[in-house]
Amino acid sequence: MLIDFQKKYGLDADGKFGPVTAKKIVEVFKIKHPAQFFGQVCHESADLTLKEENLNYSASRLLQVFPKYFNLTNVNRYAGKPIDIGNRVYGSRMGNKNANDGYYFRGRGAIQLTGRSNYKAFENWLLEKGLCKSNEIMLDPDLVYQKFYIESAIFFFDTNNLWNVTDVVKLTKKVNGGTNGLQDRINRTMRYEKWF
Repeated sequence: MLIDFQKKYGLDADGKFGPVTAKKIVEVFKIKHPAQFFGQVCHESADLTLKEENLNYSASRLLQVFPKYFNLTNVNRYAGKPIDIGNRVYGSRMGNKNANDGYYFRGRGAIQLTGRSNYKAFENWLLEKGLCKSNEIMLDPDLVYQKFYIESAIFFFDTNNLWNVTDVVKLTKKVNGGTNGLQDRINRTMRYEKWF
């Protein structure tokens, strides 16, 4: 994750996201429109500190975060059960087809890559670049955050043609599917614009 990146490139390995680390990420990965990229990615990952989606929700939080999947009649069966929550929310979509795919392919990496189809597409993208072996990601999805943390966000921007979307509202809708956290994303983008 972030501290590993900092060590690899000779930065102060404090695990904190700041201008020096941001500029090095931009240099290494040739990030276009870095303020917009980091505005989204750092919102999704809490400044590049979250490695994977935490699905250990209370009943009240489930009703807030996933009202489409939980209601007063079923929420208590799922509260505090991450595997069951993942399978309920993500099962049978995004290419998930096996019993525990929803949990197995939960959000990971800097952009919270989610779903069997996205994991397989990411693995293929890495294969084309010679960065991983066949089935490496599919057999060990934790590699998304352990080995390819920033790359997962770059992949997401590449495959969704987001590099030229500079309007924060439009970009948020494409990244999030809605406008959750919009003000934070705007604030972050404005702050990061000053860094570059």
